[in-house]
Amino acid sequence: MAIAVALAKLASLGTSPISSIPNVVSLMTPLTIGQVTILFMIVLILLEAAFLRHEFSPWAWLQLIPSVIFGVLIDAFTHWLSWLPLQHYGAQLLATLLSIVILAWGVFFEVNSKTIVMAGEGIAGAVAVATHREFPRAKVWCDGAMVVVAIILALFGLHGLVGVREGTILSALITGRLVSAYTRWWPQLVTWIQA
Repeated sequence: MAIAVALAKLASLGTSPISSIPNVVSLMTPLTIGQVTILFMIVLILLEAAFLRHEFSPWAWLQLIPSVIFGVLIDAFTHWLSWLPLQHYGAQLLATLLSIVILAWGVFFEVNSKTIVMAGEGIAGAVAVATHREFPRAKVWCDGAMVVVAIILALFGLHGLVGVREGTILSALITGRLVSAYTRWWPQLVTWIQA
């Protein structure tokens, strides 16, 4: 998943909804996208606690472990992949689409592993519990809210849709469908992951 975010960042056509706020903030500040991602994940866990109140488990703080690793790896892969020739739109679009395929693969493993999820999925779960909605619907609401916040930050802080572009929309539209497709295509892999 970190490779996917790094690739989308370098392609400059927008990242996934969950990375859209860290991407925009990293363009507005001296912080890297990985550093902002870690801070953003802490904010999301605090929001989980606010939504769940007495139902919030202290174990939810374990989400920090994969979140910190995720942020560190995003920066590492952004540095390592910086040699890619992504100056032309065709190459940027291809890199964005590849990042979506890779991201969906990572989400597929994360969701099916039944282990600690990162805060992006944690907040969607908290919203689902607090509003008595199904997780997929809560996830769409959370992703949409993140994109809206990223757009507002970009418009006011960068005076344009910088960091949130067509790649963000493509990621929002395609990633979930790909995860569902992977689940249908490889049921034996799902069984193995969940064992």
